[in-house]
Amino acid sequence: MMKVLIVDDEKTIRETLKEILEEEGYQVFTEEVGSKVVERVKELQPNLIILDLFLPGISGMEVLKKLNEEGLTEKIPVVIVSGHGTVETAVKAMKLKAYDFIEKPIKYEKFLSAVEGALKREVKLENEKTVSELTNLPLKRAKEEFEKAYIKEILKKFNGDLKRAAAFMEIDISNLYRKLNKYGFHQ
Repeated sequence: MMKVLIVDDEKTIRETLKEILEEEGYQVFTEEVGSKVVERVKELQPNLIILDLFLPGISGMEVLKKLNEEGLTEKIPVVIVSGHGTVETAVKAMKLKAYDFIEKPIKYEKFLSAVEGALKREVKLENEKTVSELTNLPLKRAKEEFEKAYIKEILKKFNGDLKRAAAFMEIDISNLYRKLNKYGFHQ
């Protein structure tokens, strides 16, 4: 299941975005204090971060800068949300490797589109990394590593539903169980 961390000091926004994303099948975590974000990101390893720019204490822009300095924005896309954004602010956020910038009040369709786009980017980066790593392995091991990554992605896609995953992969469920055991997946 894809994990999303929402960082916003306004409880109503946090709860609204959380509800929207949970209805779409995401596992959602929230944070309201900017100074705790880097630690939470390392702990949770989310697939996406939704980040407000105006937070008490340390600003969202400072949080984005720290995430970038730690190399976390290379692996985890960040969607900025702000009610006080300017073109300069958006440009600055993009230079710090934010994936997208959404103005408040947040429009439902635009928000979901940004989330889906950011997560597709994240999967694409993961797959590109896997391909470059696999080319340095002997063929048998590369095939096994690819199959393991493929099964992991399919299970994510179907939220762990083994019957649907097996049907999608066009294999019987007992074969899928065997592969899960072989690769150390614990259901």
